[in-house]
Amino acid sequence: MSWLMMSWLKALVAKFTATPEWREIATAPLHRELELAVIGDEISVLGFSCLRCADGWLDAETLRPVAVTATHWRYRQPAVLPFCCC
Repeated sequence: MSWLMMSWLKALVAKFTATPEWREIATAPLHRELELAVIGDEISVLGFSCLRCADGWLDAETLRPVAVTATHWRYRQPAVLPFCCC
């Protein structure tokens, strides 16, 4: 592989594996799978992904309403990185 291709691939992998920063809950986008957390003296991450909708939060897997008072959010990290063999 060429040096340029290796640099591009390294940057792509870093983008998916780097832990993104937590953002204020008021800026959470609608209808996107997100990780939620309550951040005070320590970070407490919710154990499942959620979707923000106009009426509140939904469990991303079951689409059932969730009563949560999170303070921060970040985009959900994929369990498996995208991969292409070609």
